[in-house]
Amino acid sequence: MRYFDYAATTGPSKSVMEVMLETMRTYRGNPSSLHTPGIDARKRYNRAKKTIAACLNTEKDNIVFTGSGTEASNLAIKGVAARHPKKTILTSAVEHPATKNACGHLRSLGHHVVEIPTDHEGYIDQVALQNALKVYDVSLVTLIHANNEIGTLQDVEAVRTLCRKHGALLHIDAVQSPLHIPMDMQTLDCDFASFSAHKFFGPNGIGFLYVKDRETISPILHGGKQEYNLRAGTENLAAIVGCEVALKEAVDNLKTRETHLKTLAEYFLRRLKEEHIDHILNGPPLEKSRLYNILNIGFCRQDGERLLFDLDQKGFALSRGSACSAGSIENSPVLQAIGVPEDYIDGSLRFSFSHCEDKEDIEALVQALKSLIA
Repeated sequence: MRYFDYAATTGPSKSVMEVMLETMRTYRGNPSSLHTPGIDARKRYNRAKKTIAACLNTEKDNIVFTGSGTEASNLAIKGVAARHPKKTILTSAVEHPATKNACGHLRSLGHHVVEIPTDHEGYIDQVALQNALKVYDVSLVTLIHANNEIGTLQDVEAVRTLCRKHGALLHIDAVQSPLHIPMDMQTLDCDFASFSAHKFFGPNGIGFLYVKDRETISPILHGGKQEYNLRAGTENLAAIVGCEVALKEAVDNLKTRETHLKTLAEYFLRRLKEEHIDHILNGPPLEKSRLYNILNIGFCRQDGERLLFDLDQKGFALSRGSACSAGSIENSPVLQAIGVPEDYIDGSLRFSFSHCEDKEDIEALVQALKSLIA
């Protein structure tokens, strides 16, 4: 089976699996316990957190471990809302379900949430954002950094400038970013950023939230005093160490892998054109600010669900969009928000690949598509 669904999950690398197993063998203590096994576990926890922080050019006290990227985003959004229940939250029309549904839940509780539109490539409407910041008393702007469905990379600097001007905090969903973009938190200068290890060849079930100032949010889980009183629950040391190793590998190999991904993306789009397969690229072209590994392609007058099934039968695993929206029979809200033409939206599929693939894999995919569509 050829795998083209890395935007959904990457799977842990060999080195990650090995270090996790070794961690479980070596460290038996609870990192919050005061006996020797607990202290040893705490030392390993601290080392992992320092490494993760260094990869992001920040300090370990700015990292709060969570159970997922979804939890990290919920902590930022709901944690700010708890502090400012009367203020407005701004988000966009192209968010991951973690953000979209967290905001929807807050709206159902009476919070004021405003959705800012995007253009047809998925970039936030800066004028609409600026106007909303002027009109409303905004506590938080929450935006996806690198879009998980169409690859659009938002201009964080421009958004941050507007937020600072109007006294709003900024949260970015950076879950798709670390494999492809240098994540320097000093340069990005956002207030919160969500991450998830299984998007960069780490384990499932571990994420973290970058928090610039812990006084700006409240916890959404209550129990013990772990993670600076912001995230109760015994630390999952093996997963944390797996996250550490995966992020370090991602940062160390980013430039080489990204060059390879650009080559694959250009080859895929060129071969679709050469084979005269009627299609459009949903979202921005490769020349603009975007990820190369996520290509959302709309095929003219095709049944996307059927095409997905037929490709699976031919040995190709991919998806129509966010795995967190699986089971929905409706077209992607992201594709609807950017105005994908009616003839192409039903036949839209997301192809997300990694450094593990080569041109031979892409060519096999093109030939499979040709056999099903032509």
